[in-house]
Amino acid sequence: MPLNSIQTTASVSETLADILTRAGVSKSSTIRVTGPAGLAALLWFCRHGYDQVGYARGGPHLADDADLVLVPQTRGLADLERLLQKGPHPRAGGVLIVQTPEPQIASGADPVHDLLARSGYRLELCLHGRHRELHVARRDAAPPRRLAA
Repeated sequence: MPLNSIQTTASVSETLADILTRAGVSKSSTIRVTGPAGLAALLWFCRHGYDQVGYARGGPHLADDADLVLVPQTRGLADLERLLQKGPHPRAGGVLIVQTPEPQIASGADPVHDLLARSGYRLELCLHGRHRELHVARRDAAPPRRLAA
């Protein structure tokens, strides 16, 4: 079953476990959780037997070695942009899961999807909930090209 056909009637725990499995994240994957709502997610991973999970604070990181970076909550587009520039990143081919407020768009493309693409991520899934969106994106193998000024 493709990643974009997740059943959303399941519990939050079952849905997250299903998303992780379909994204290729296993209990032995290297997982980093970040952001102000990260503690609850960190505890969820520990309670569900994930072996290599830790909290990553914002700021420079020595290596992008995580198979998954989970950001359980951002305050908006600017917050996500700062995280994508200065926060932890998954390894090339790794997965970023981020929850954002649902954008106020009249028409056109979702600005979160555009930002993820410009930052070197390929969107695989977007789930809409009560005023929030959950985005699952895979980091490209090559870093995004910078445009000359």
